Amino acid sequence: MAKSNQLYTYRNGKKQFLLKKDDQYVVRATPKQLSRMGLDKPLHQVSSASTKVDVDPEHLENEMSIIRKNAVAHHAYTREEDDSSFLITDRIIVTFKAPITHDQLSEFMAKYALLLKRKYSDLEYLFQLTDETGMNPIKLVVTITEKDKDLVELCEHDLNHTISKSNIAIPIDPNYISQWHLHKRLTDQEFDIRSSANCENAWKALEHFGDNNVVIGVTDDGCKLNHPDFDSTGKFASWGYMQGLNLIHRDAVSANPDNMYETGADHGTNCCGVAAAEVDAHLTVGAAPGCKLLPIKWESSGSSLYISDDKIFTVLEYIKDKVDILSNSWGSSPHGNYASFVVNKIKSLAQNGGRRGKGIVFLWAAGNENCPINFTGNQNIPYTSGYGYGPTGSVQWVGVQTSKTFSHNLGGIPGVMFVAALASNAQRSHYSNYGPDISITAPSSNIHKYYRMSVPGIGITTTSGDSSLIDNEFGGTSSATPLVAGIAGLVISANPNLSAYEVISILQSTASKDLNMSSYARTPPASYDPDTSWDISPVSPFHQGDFTDQGYADGTWSPWFGFGKVDAEAAVIATLGMLPPAPSPQEEVVNVSSSPNLNIPDRDEAGVLDEITINEAGTVGGLSVEIDISHTYIGDLKVALSSPDGTTILLHNRNGGGSNDLEVAYNEQSLPALLAFKGKEIKGKWKLQVTDHALQDIGTVNSWQLRIQKSTPQQNIEVSESPGIKIPDSDPIGISRELNIDETGLIQEIEVKLDITHTYIGDLLVTLTSPNGTKIILHNKTGGSSNNLIKNFSMTNTPILQNLKDENAKGKWKLHVADTFSKDIGKLNSWALSMTLK
Repeated sequence: MAKSNQLYTYRNGKKQFLLKKDDQYVVRATPKQLSRMGLDKPLHQVSSASTKVDVDPEHLENEMSIIRKNAVAHHAYTREEDDSSFLITDRIIVTFKAPITHDQLSEFMAKYALLLKRKYSDLEYLFQLTDETGMNPIKLVVTITEKDKDLVELCEHDLNHTISKSNIAIPIDPNYISQWHLHKRLTDQEFDIRSSANCENAWKALEHFGDNNVVIGVTDDGCKLNHPDFDSTGKFASWGYMQGLNLIHRDAVSANPDNMYETGADHGTNCCGVAAAEVDAHLTVGAAPGCKLLPIKWESSGSSLYISDDKIFTVLEYIKDKVDILSNSWGSSPHGNYASFVVNKIKSLAQNGGRRGKGIVFLWAAGNENCPINFTGNQNIPYTSGYGYGPTGSVQWVGVQTSKTFSHNLGGIPGVMFVAALASNAQRSHYSNYGPDISITAPSSNIHKYYRMSVPGIGITTTSGDSSLIDNEFGGTSSATPLVAGIAGLVISANPNLSAYEVISILQSTASKDLNMSSYARTPPASYDPDTSWDISPVSPFHQGDFTDQGYADGTWSPWFGFGKVDAEAAVIATLGMLPPAPSPQEEVVNVSSSPNLNIPDRDEAGVLDEITINEAGTVGGLSVEIDISHTYIGDLKVALSSPDGTTILLHNRNGGGSNDLEVAYNEQSLPALLAFKGKEIKGKWKLQVTDHALQDIGTVNSWQLRIQKSTPQQNIEVSESPGIKIPDSDPIGISRELNIDETGLIQEIEVKLDITHTYIGDLLVTLTSPNGTKIILHNKTGGSSNNLIKNFSMTNTPILQNLKDENAKGKWKLHVADTFSKDIGKLNSWALSMTLK
């Protein structure tokens, strides 16, 4: 049969030939829902809301017609070329050739009886078919593709994909798709994927959203502490605000959290969101959603922060042992020079300060003046936009201010990074400062510094303190800096043993150099400013952004981009590659469940409560929870989980709108709020409360399940000595040495490190005796005339050491070394025991 007569649809603008399955169909319902409907046969879930059903070919059409009375059902298809599944849904994605008006969109929807489900961009839309559409999705895609060519560029199925599990769920926060700086999936003509910081892939490599022990400090004009993107338990390690010369921190008697935010002062809330807004299905996501924040509020007015050397020192003293990273999206040009005692304090803290005592990563915004950071020349270089306010308050051209000298004395200090800005088209943001001491660049907005030209670029979507709670146009090096701070948090999450210097080196050495090297045209003349010869930036020798070898250990360097664009994925993967193999955790799991089948009262804030009692003692090392709730409008529901000590978190907070049923598995990666239970006592009553907050729709709590990991604490210990004593020649008594271990615990791994110099190791007999009396022969007169016995004996290369597994390590360990033949001599230089205990 000719292909022109065969079944086909379109995918990526090309014909896709299909085969219709005669023994399967697909239903928009879960296996549990179909079981409740009385369908007792093989069921294969293919998405969060769809199931493939096996059926006898003779009964296919009849069974589908019955199912269609209660749910959406359609045929199952496979690709003709390889018989792989082609899992259509009742949704289509349409890309129009040009932005369309509301009237055109309404006319298109009416023509095919479609519901608008989502707008991705001015060109791309998601639609859902209705009963009135009059054709199945296969035929509809073909019809639109072939008959609406003047209007539609592409029409495709919103396919379900059968893929291997990713280790982490992609955020479903409503504004995440527009956060192009975190992923590569935005469709926009001004977005070049090279500009993304690749945080999404970094989370996948890390298998979580950042360690909640890692603390990112942000000093700015405050932070809206009760913003829904910061509302998980323990999100803030602390906070503080300046009041005159004093820092009022969270634990001070006079501290008032309301003083951390002033209406209109949103810059700090923006920055905190870029760094670490949570993955919680609320609004936006940050680079390191799982990490903690520690915001410090400077006193401010408008765009001005009131900062002095003394105030900086006060803040540094407070955060010196509390943060891993400190992000500062503020500065001044042409000069930003701080007192020596401040500079020395920063140098010291970068080396050995911070929460881990391994140094603080200090980040500063390079600035938005389109001028150098550190440079002295003979040209007058502008550092202002040229606009000011006239006597009546109107904006007017006053001319640019210029300087021949630019200096910032934090530049070049180890542990301090200056961050430049990169536009969404992977080009240097026009306003971004440049030149010596630029460390790295990060994605941000773009705007012409002198407001004369249109330049390509998309703003950054992040948190805001205003009534909308989001800002879609944040930017500047102010946004680039906390983004790098968040990525530094991911690197430390991957390996908490890194020093601040090592974190910076990883960020710089893994930065991407595949960028748009285009420069900008000079500012055009205007009637109010006909001579624009003042526009000379970037000045020589920084007029080109090429990467060149300057002798840096972290690679080639550019005066525009520093070591390149920060790449979270590359940085995390490089960090993980440096880690030694992790010891296998000793874990005990508690699985408990309840199936109460409780009716949820409609619009009743008392709701229903179910309890699970756990009798086992221990503390929570990790926790996941599954809930199965039938409801016809899950946007009405709140679901809260409480531990025996009263700690309570929201699992579901009226999200999901008119969707049916809540069948969700939450874990600490998909819902970081669950980390609040870590370390809590397991024993006692765990409570699930479900409340309905709107009339009309009703439902039932079918079941819920807790999976709690009780992690047995492990400890690594090492004891050693270096006696440097001679081994008596031809003396079976030999020498005996002892090492004492004070820790109590069962041995999981043991390694014996020996350093013996001897001219004939075939003479030697070496034994180890445990406190329990177990005797292990490590070396039994082998090796002949070889010199020196310098070796690490482990359970892998010396299997007899396995006999010590699960023995108590505490007590005296004895090493005996004897020379059994005459002539050759030697000495025991050192020996050590290294163990992992549980």
